[in-house]
Amino acid sequence: MRYLLILGFSICFLFNAVDAQAQANDKSRAGSFYSSFGFGAPTDINSPYSEGMGLTGISTFTNMSPNLANPGMWGLVGFTQGNVSASFTNYSARDNISSASNSLFAFDNFQVVLPIVRNRMGVSVAFTPLTRSNYQVFNDDSFDIIDGLGLGQVDFTSSTLGSGGINRFEIGAGYRPFPNFGFGYAFSANILSQEQEVATLFSDETYRNIVSDRSITGTGFGHRFGAFFNKGGIFRSDDQISIGAAITVPLTIDADRSVSTFRQVGTGNQRTLIELNENDPSRDGTVRLPLEFNAGLTYNLSRFVNVSTEFQLQEWSNARFSYSSAQEAYFKDRVKAGFGVQYHPYRAEQAQGFFRSIKYSLGATIDNGHLSIDGQDIETIYFSAGIGLIPTRSSSSVDLNIHYGIRGTQSSNLVKENIWGFSLSLNLAEFMFVRQRFQ
Repeated sequence: MRYLLILGFSICFLFNAVDAQAQANDKSRAGSFYSSFGFGAPTDINSPYSEGMGLTGISTFTNMSPNLANPGMWGLVGFTQGNVSASFTNYSARDNISSASNSLFAFDNFQVVLPIVRNRMGVSVAFTPLTRSNYQVFNDDSFDIIDGLGLGQVDFTSSTLGSGGINRFEIGAGYRPFPNFGFGYAFSANILSQEQEVATLFSDETYRNIVSDRSITGTGFGHRFGAFFNKGGIFRSDDQISIGAAITVPLTIDADRSVSTFRQVGTGNQRTLIELNENDPSRDGTVRLPLEFNAGLTYNLSRFVNVSTEFQLQEWSNARFSYSSAQEAYFKDRVKAGFGVQYHPYRAEQAQGFFRSIKYSLGATIDNGHLSIDGQDIETIYFSAGIGLIPTRSSSSVDLNIHYGIRGTQSSNLVKENIWGFSLSLNLAEFMFVRQRFQ
């Protein structure tokens, strides 16, 4: 089992690199309609161990998989930990006129945590998406050929395909100065890469169809801090309480926007790629991610059952997207809260059989959203469930999680989405760089 996990971990890491390149060229994939606003919709970064509860895992520690949410846990690890996660999500969207269904497959997270001093100090290297912008939007309209003269109308359809977002490459360290307390810090390089293909098709052949490409790119550096505290024997001898918190400081990206299209140039009508905004002062812009605060509490009733609750605040009212003041005006503070429970039957000494080697998770979250459009908050309610396969004689694991959610509203001619999907995480937790005494 150990070698199968290592092989699967290596293969998924390779696919992750390949998929990252493929996404730059594949604009046919589509996700949430609400990711078309600004520089994309925020991505929930859940640790693999708590994904089945729909929670980030800010206060849930385990030696079976790394923790993405809280740098304060990186100093607690005793094993070398690694994780790679992939997900499939389907969005069924409906407004007052029509409906559509889109699907998105993506590799989500990659992380490795190495104990420098076992159970005392550790370092983490991770890749995570912060925002995603995957969508396809159509708009039908018409105009008079010569306004007021009654010469007829021309119908046109505008299609916008969007992809990309902001990805975070992060390195950090955690330290545990006391048995019950740890803290950590992470430094990140954040890369903005957002692509749009806009095609306008006219019903009258007199008007030439227009296709243009728009891209926004930029890089910024971020900082994140975390802390973790746990204490046993609160109400009984085998219970434990854990508290975790993390703060991500605002991040500013100096961005560059390019607008290009092909035009026929010269007497030979040769098609040439033309930069439409090469000397335009509005080419340079600012993108700013907001301050984020995340806190949680986990109570282990016993070694078999734990419950967790979390609170997350993102100050999107202070976010910036200087390329569109209209879309920037939709941003509002985002508040998300959740509750989850886990059951661990494999921790019983007499546990036997396949179903006794599975971890069970269940949870729900409510999110008031980062957008307010025409006075309507774009809220999301999520329900999550998961199982984790825990093999014997190994701390590595495989987690399979499913989720279902409802986002948005059809009021004010907006879009309501039914969201369902699943995620798969491969988690490696082994002693490494140590010669085995017995074979």
